[in-house]
Amino acid sequence: MSSAVIGTNHLSPKEYWNLFGKLIISADVGALSACLGWILYWFDHIPDHVIHLHGTSPLLFLVSLSAALYAAVITVRTGNRLGARNDRTWHTFEILYAFFAGVSGITAYFINPPF
Repeated sequence: MSSAVIGTNHLSPKEYWNLFGKLIISADVGALSACLGWILYWFDHIPDHVIHLHGTSPLLFLVSLSAALYAAVITVRTGNRLGARNDRTWHTFEILYAFFAGVSGITAYFINPPF
């Protein structure tokens, strides 16, 4: 991607839907990996647990953070003009959740590592 602002009015329908699809997938992957990262993080804090997934939580938080940053770049470059108003609101919420969950998850992992 170049750093120029993308005018959504000048995109062909194929380019528009391709970019919108990348935004949807990135926001969804970020939110889903953040949720899964937190679930596995807390499962690893159960005393005497059987399944150890210590390395998976920070990996999922990094995936969440990178997906959120990618979706945020698309959103900023397009001026948040992809999709309907509800789509824009929902994707902004997902991006913010994925970003803050990724940052706080990585921080929590280093401050309070699993047993």
